[in-house]
Amino acid sequence: MNGTKLAGRYVLVEVIAAGGMGTVHKATDERLGRTVAVKILRDDLAGDPRFVERFRREARAVAALSHPNIAGVYDYGEEADHYFFVMEFIDGNDLSQLMRVESPLTQERSALIAVETLDALQHAHSAGVIHRDIKPANIIVTKRERSASATGWREKVKVTDFGIARAVGDATLTAAGSVLGTAHYLSPEQASGGAIGPATDQYSTGIVLYEMLVGTVPFTGDSPVAVAMQHMADELPPPSSVNPDVSPGLDEIVRRATSKDASNRFPDAHAMANALRNELDQSSRLGSAGAEATAVAGGSPTAVLDATSQRTADRPLTGEWDAQRVGRAVLLSFAALIAVAIALLAFRLLAGEEESPRSERQRDRGGAAQPTAAEEEPAPAQVIVPDDILGRPFDEVSEQLSSELGLNVESNEAPSNDFPTPGVVSAATPAPGSTVSEGDTVTLTISTGPEDDEEDEDDEGGPPPGKGAEKPEKTPKPPKDDD
Repeated sequence: MNGTKLAGRYVLVEVIAAGGMGTVHKATDERLGRTVAVKILRDDLAGDPRFVERFRREARAVAALSHPNIAGVYDYGEEADHYFFVMEFIDGNDLSQLMRVESPLTQERSALIAVETLDALQHAHSAGVIHRDIKPANIIVTKRERSASATGWREKVKVTDFGIARAVGDATLTAAGSVLGTAHYLSPEQASGGAIGPATDQYSTGIVLYEMLVGTVPFTGDSPVAVAMQHMADELPPPSSVNPDVSPGLDEIVRRATSKDASNRFPDAHAMANALRNELDQSSRLGSAGAEATAVAGGSPTAVLDATSQRTADRPLTGEWDAQRVGRAVLLSFAALIAVAIALLAFRLLAGEEESPRSERQRDRGGAAQPTAAEEEPAPAQVIVPDDILGRPFDEVSEQLSSELGLNVESNEAPSNDFPTPGVVSAATPAPGSTVSEGDTVTLTISTGPEDDEEDEDDEGGPPPGKGAEKPEKTPKPPKDDD
C-alpha cells in the first residue's frame, strides 16, 4: 500500500511494524506537513460490524488521552473498507525489538521503563480506559535524549495501541494471531474469563518487568492455552532465581504485581511506580557509597604498592644487601603511605565527614555526632520551571511538573484579569524560568475567573474594612514665626 493516500491527506510511505491486529505504516500528513504513523485494521476483523463499532467507539475514548508517555491519537478514518488510526510517529524501537538485541536489561533501565509505562497506565485508568494488552511490542522506547537525570541521558517510553487493545478484548481467544502475541503476558482473570480492571494491566506490566530483568518470560508452553493455564495456576519464580543480580526489592515488586488474586496487587499503577522509584533511589544511594569505598580501596596507592611488589618479585633473591635497592623500596613505601593518607583525607572531605561545632558540643557532653544531611544523600538534580505553564490547564501543568520534572505541586485559587479562564494556571511560585531542585514544591495559582472591576468603599471614600492599611496619625505642623 506504499504511496496510497487515505482521507485525502495521509500518504503511506513504508511499513514499520506488523502484528496480529494490523499493519503500522510511516506516513506523511500532507495537510500539516508532518510525519505520522497510520495503523490499519486487519481486513478479516474489519468485516465484523460489531467489532468495527467497538473499535470506533474506543478510538474516540483513546484520542481524549493526553500524557507524555502515551502515543497520541490524532485522527480516525474509514475509507474503502479500511479502518485506521492516525497516531504520533515515534522515533525508536518497541521493547521486544530492544530486548532481542540487549537482554537482560540492567535493573535501573528495567525499572525506569516500567515506571514510565505505569505512569501512562495510571493516566488511562483515571480516564476509565483499560489497556488489556500490555506487552513489549506495545511499549516504544525512544532514542536517548538529554534530561535532568543523574546520568544526563535517558530514554522516553511511549505506550501504544490503547484503542485497538480495548476493542480486541471482545475477540475470541482462537482468533488467528490474537493470543500468540499476548498469552505470555495474560493475567489470570483474562485467562479465566473473569472481571477485567486496572489490576489486569498491572499484572501484565509485572510480567514485562520480569522479562526485562531476566531475559525470558516466566511461562512457556506448546500452545497459548497451556501458557494461560500456567498464569492461572503456577506461582511466578522470583527474578533473582534466574538472574542473581536482581535485588530483593525488585523481587518483591514483581511478586506483588503478579499475584494471582488481583486484590493482593498494588492499589493502583501509581503505587507500583512509586515502589519502583523508591527501589531506584535506594539502589542509587548504595551504589554511590560502594563506588566511593572502591575508589579509596582500589585507587592509585594500591597500584603503587602492587607495582612495588611486582618489581621486587621480578628480581633474583641473593644473600647480599643491596643498599640502593633497599633505599628505593623504603622511599616507595613512604610514598605509598603518603598517597593513602591523602586519599583518605580527600574521601573524608568529599563525604562531608568534618565535624560541625554542634557535633563537637555533643562530643563534649558525651553524645555521639549525628550525620549531616550531606552525608546521607547526594544533592538533588537541578531543573527549570517551564516558561509556558501560565495560561495552561492546571491538571496538565501539574502532571508535567510532577511526572517529568519530579517536583511537588501545591495549589491555591484566585481571580485573575490576565488569565480570566477558570481552571488555568495564572501564577507560579517559584516563577516560570526559575531553577529549582528535584523534589522542591511549586505552588500554582488557579484562576477562578476575572476580578471584580470595582471594590466597595466605605462612607468616607476609603478602602473597605480589613482591606486597606490604617492611615498613620497626622503630625501637627510647627507654628510659623511672625515676621
